[in-house]
Amino acid sequence: MASANYTRPQNYSSVRDDDDEALDIRVNSNNAQSTDDKNVKALHGQVQEVVGVMKQNIDKLLDRDVALNNLSSRADELQSSATTYNQTTKQLRRKFWWKNMKTNVCIAGIIVAVLIIIIMSIALSRRGKN
Repeated sequence: MASANYTRPQNYSSVRDDDDEALDIRVNSNNAQSTDDKNVKALHGQVQEVVGVMKQNIDKLLDRDVALNNLSSRADELQSSATTYNQTTKQLRRKFWWKNMKTNVCIAGIIVAVLIIIIMSIALSRRGKN
């Protein structure tokens, strides 16, 4: 059987780690907004950290999906092999049962033939004496 090898896609997101446009962050250089800029940068860092964790989780999820697909295909192959094995064993069991039966019939025939010969020889020897 042909085994199905699954691989996970490499490009699953259009957002990169350093994609500021996707987060729509604009930083002004005014002194009044310097604390806001720090807060925005801190938030941006936190968002990037969350995005990184999410990407790792997606990677793990996709890897797990690949592993489950491979396991599923191996289980299907094993089921198919087990079915073939069961069919083959049934055929062999029938074949050897008939072979054994033929042997038993031959042995029984030989025993019956020997008994007939013994009985005939005894009967003929008694007739000859009378």
